[in-house]
Amino acid sequence: MINTVKIPRAYSEVYSFINTLGTEYIEKIPSKIYNTIKDNRDKEYNPIYQKNQTIKEEMLSYEALCLISALNLQYWCNDPEEKNILKKKYVDNTKKEQETYSYDNLFKTNQSKIQPNISENISNESDESKHTQMIEYKESIFTKIKNWFKRTF
Repeated sequence: MINTVKIPRAYSEVYSFINTLGTEYIEKIPSKIYNTIKDNRDKEYNPIYQKNQTIKEEMLSYEALCLISALNLQYWCNDPEEKNILKKKYVDNTKKEQETYSYDNLFKTNQSKIQPNISENISNESDESKHTQMIEYKESIFTKIKNWFKRTF
């Protein structure tokens, strides 16, 4: 899910990334889109990328990767077969994300995701709750009489 607070920072990352790729890639993007990225970016944040540098996960935000993937699919990818493969991957990723965060699965706990130490603590707590019983206190006759006098006077 894209966070709107992070969009200017993502635009800055995309802007720097596109400029690193060179004019060949800039010319393939419509000028209106390029100007939108340029105008809406965070001007105080200017990441620097090298042309021969390998992109790692930490280098670009999720939002920037989404924007770059959209630009790649729409404007940079020329092979129709490759476009279809990318579209299928994007659809599959979207389905996986929807399944992960679906309303039905949101509150279900998956035992494989629970760490062993946590599951041991949960089983110990459930054992304790089995042995704990409610205690019912009954008032004695003298306490009832005493409370009656307090209420009436």
